Amino acid sequence: MNILEKNIQALASGTNEPLALKLNDFLKNQKCTRFSLDENLNIFDLKNQVFMYGDVNQEIDYFKNAILEKTLRYPFVCIYGIGNALLLKSLISFYKHIFIFESQIELFILALSVIDLSEELSNGKIYLVDINEEKINIQLSMLFDQKDMFEYLSLYEMFINCSYYEKYFIEEIKKIDHIINDNINLVIRDLNPDCKISLICYDNFIQNISLMLKSIPFQRIIQERKNRFENCIVVCAGPSLEKQIPLLKKYQKNFVIFCADGAFPLLYKNDIIPDYILNLDLEEYPIEFFKDIDINKLGKTLFILAQSTHPSVVHFFKNINFAIVLNENIIYQKLNLFDFGYLEVGTHVGHMCYTLALALGFKNIIIIGQDLAYNDKGNSHFGDFILGKDADLVLNIPSLKTLAYGGEGEVLTHLAWDDYRKKLEILFANNAQANFYNATEGGARIAFTKELSFKECCFKFSNQKKKILEIPKKLTSNRSDKFLKKVIEIFKKDLNIINQTLEDAKTLYNALEKILMSEKNLPLEFLLNIDKNIEKFNFFLEQSFIYNDRVLRGIFLKRGFAFSEIIIQRIQEEEKYLQLMIKAYKDWLVLLIEKLNIRKNILQKIF
Repeated sequence: MNILEKNIQALASGTNEPLALKLNDFLKNQKCTRFSLDENLNIFDLKNQVFMYGDVNQEIDYFKNAILEKTLRYPFVCIYGIGNALLLKSLISFYKHIFIFESQIELFILALSVIDLSEELSNGKIYLVDINEEKINIQLSMLFDQKDMFEYLSLYEMFINCSYYEKYFIEEIKKIDHIINDNINLVIRDLNPDCKISLICYDNFIQNISLMLKSIPFQRIIQERKNRFENCIVVCAGPSLEKQIPLLKKYQKNFVIFCADGAFPLLYKNDIIPDYILNLDLEEYPIEFFKDIDINKLGKTLFILAQSTHPSVVHFFKNINFAIVLNENIIYQKLNLFDFGYLEVGTHVGHMCYTLALALGFKNIIIIGQDLAYNDKGNSHFGDFILGKDADLVLNIPSLKTLAYGGEGEVLTHLAWDDYRKKLEILFANNAQANFYNATEGGARIAFTKELSFKECCFKFSNQKKKILEIPKKLTSNRSDKFLKKVIEIFKKDLNIINQTLEDAKTLYNALEKILMSEKNLPLEFLLNIDKNIEKFNFFLEQSFIYNDRVLRGIFLKRGFAFSEIIIQRIQEEEKYLQLMIKAYKDWLVLLIEKLNIRKNILQKIF
């Protein structure tokens, strides 16, 4: 096996299978016609009739030193251009991760023919990114959310391999820089340590457990209903929904209908009865959507609620057909409540509708009312929306423009919708077993969907006659009580870990404060010993559920921000650097202790 084959095999088995497939396909069907490699490992660009490097070794040394000077103690570095891979090889020992961005498949092939990078490609130390990859946003969101990356995203800067790239690929560099910043900001917003949403979700979950165990087990719904139908419609509450109501009413007997809770009053008003109504809101206002309905008219509609749904909403539905589903998340998976089942509920109710449709095996998922943008009148929802047709406008979320449905022109959206759209695109791209037909006919374009009018969708997929299914049974009281006892035992263990962590964090904080208050010039050896003790506590944190728990993960982002502010100063003196890092860690422990105490107080409610 030659070097190129070995590297491509490492890509396929390790960090980037799509790129490996693309390289193999190129090698089978094409030849390098734009770039060639000479005996000095210089690359000649036939299109521009220029060598990539002046003097190969001299230029690589220059850019290596320039990058190292600007990235002292950085855990990762991003470089545009793979070149001949010699710069990459010379930098490997200085970083935990190196990300290489490139637009030219021929350059990937030439570079991977020169140097054996198979070990680094297999273990993720080196990640090669094809900036023309259709699913690049998915790749980047996964990379930036990994354990040793998300804390240090504020250190991101794009460096270049050599001056050739800056001269001939400046537009590509600007393009990928914009995409990277978009994905970094999305990760940071998701993990915002100052946001209280994750703790509210957790509080609601703790309060909902007892009623969840008395509701219809979600897993039974999946077992009894999976693959019964192929075609469904997901109804969201965007301003375009009103124009689709006549067709939806006409064809409702031909499709299974999933309805976001906010869209329900408009459907009910028009005698359209959904098969599933979903809710995941943290607040109790969704009760307004259902106050004046005749429950008997709903027949065998199932209400599917998230574990984070506000307890008042759960109690409102407790005497009708409802199920509470657990989020596919480490904190909930460890409960091992597979009789109740898990679902990726996302952050918006539409997302939850799509994942439920996928879990039930639907092949053709038609989307209406998913505008994710204001209409030309400035409305965020349909006219009769109970909370107001301009409900999002009054939230004062920063607005921006994005590509419109149909791919022509732009529409006005806001940051939360734009983040949601990106998450939907990841969901749709990762579930190619289903066809997603965006029949909204308005709003923002959503990638990885097929845009088709609602009328065409109805004609194309109305060949099934929907059969009303029986409602799955709840658990017996005896079995429900057994599950509750098991949950309480698991949470007792969690509480013990939290108490132990709190005790250790307070002890460490007091020790660090005492040391730092002395205001002495502490010797390097002493500072290194303190740093080792901090690392021991960090290791304990990372081995416990606390680090991977999305409820608390944002506080580790805060830790990384504090460290990054020091790293970016490029302090040469080790004593000064360590002293600043120790102070930053001491200050961060205050936040950790505060959040752990909140988590502890919430958890105690179940007892």
